[in-house]
Amino acid sequence: MNRKIIIPLLVLLLGILRGFGQESRTEFCVGFRVNSTTIDSGFGKNAERLSELLSFLEQIKADSTVRITGVAFCGTASPEGGSQLNKRLAQGRLKALEKTVRGEIPIPDSIVTRNDEYILWDDLAAMVGESDMANKEALLSIIREGTDAVGNSPATDSRIPALQKLDNGKSWRELNRRFFGRMRNACVVFITFRKEPEPEPEEAVTEPEQAAVDTAVITETVAVADTVPAAPADEGWRRRLYVKTNGVGWAMGIGNVAVEADLAPHWSLCVPVYYSAWNYFRSTVKFRTLAVQPEIRYWFDGNNGGWFAGAHFGYAQYNFALAGEYRIQDHDGTSPALGGGVSAGYRMPVSRNKRWKMEFSLGAGVYGLHYDKFRNEENGLPVATVRKTFFGIDQASVSIVYTLDWKRKGGAR
Repeated sequence: MNRKIIIPLLVLLLGILRGFGQESRTEFCVGFRVNSTTIDSGFGKNAERLSELLSFLEQIKADSTVRITGVAFCGTASPEGGSQLNKRLAQGRLKALEKTVRGEIPIPDSIVTRNDEYILWDDLAAMVGESDMANKEALLSIIREGTDAVGNSPATDSRIPALQKLDNGKSWRELNRRFFGRMRNACVVFITFRKEPEPEPEEAVTEPEQAAVDTAVITETVAVADTVPAAPADEGWRRRLYVKTNGVGWAMGIGNVAVEADLAPHWSLCVPVYYSAWNYFRSTVKFRTLAVQPEIRYWFDGNNGGWFAGAHFGYAQYNFALAGEYRIQDHDGTSPALGGGVSAGYRMPVSRNKRWKMEFSLGAGVYGLHYDKFRNEENGLPVATVRKTFFGIDQASVSIVYTLDWKRKGGAR
């Protein structure tokens, strides 16, 4: 496809290196759904393309003779939306692919370029030119000769209304059906330089000896090629499980564990369980509880990391005493606190392989309480039964998280 990514200057500047090694240009592209800036590995051929991209980056990291000397990112949109929307979509797609690449390999900003053309009209012209559309010549004339403004609206491209009016909109609908989906992309181009190793001094050998050496080299090369394992498939976004524990709970003497599962890009389900059945050094101080707080989370990043907002349900049995005059316990031990609330938080990796993470969250909720009030002493007598509504902080966590890949049927991850 005829890409207008600004890389020719990089190629010219690096030309002086060709006498000392080999320079290569490698391009990878992924497609996007309508109005989406999330890389979906289940869409089109994205799984295959992402696998090829990640395999390429692994090879670069493993080969000390190769270095990246230039990287160009491109994000594009199809022309049927508004100008501002198309710009945002194109920029969002570019950023999504750039984040994927830079999450796998460090790239200095000084070698990165980004395109500012968000609709690739030349690509559309090439597709129309190769098609059997009835109005091909009229379409090509509009696409190739259009300007970037209509009337007093510099944000509107003249080609769009001209194409929409042609043939009472029939040609525009056919363009949408056949070609617009192929224009919603993000691409990355790598310029790499391979330094040729210094040749080792050769010993003089007779012709029969040289023939034997050549045969051995060929045999060894074939053997190595036959045994190189295939690069593992990687689908980009992967569903993961997270096992974690909350340090704030442990500081209060409450044992706890939580499991979180990715449901989809941007969405996950977290289920924490808290349990305490002991006194704090004396019978008049205790914070006994059995509580669960399942929560649906929305992640602002499509890879389910960084900032999130959540909504949770809460259930808690309790028996509290803080060395004061009274102890409270859910009524008859059969009236747990019930309610729910909202939360916000942030999760970040703390290890090089990104499996270990730290998570911070804070939440507030509303709960209906029905509890008995006792004298805070051994076999203390009941004082009152209380019904009330609690509103306030119901969640605070500083958690250590371990990440697990969620293996699905067929071995996919």
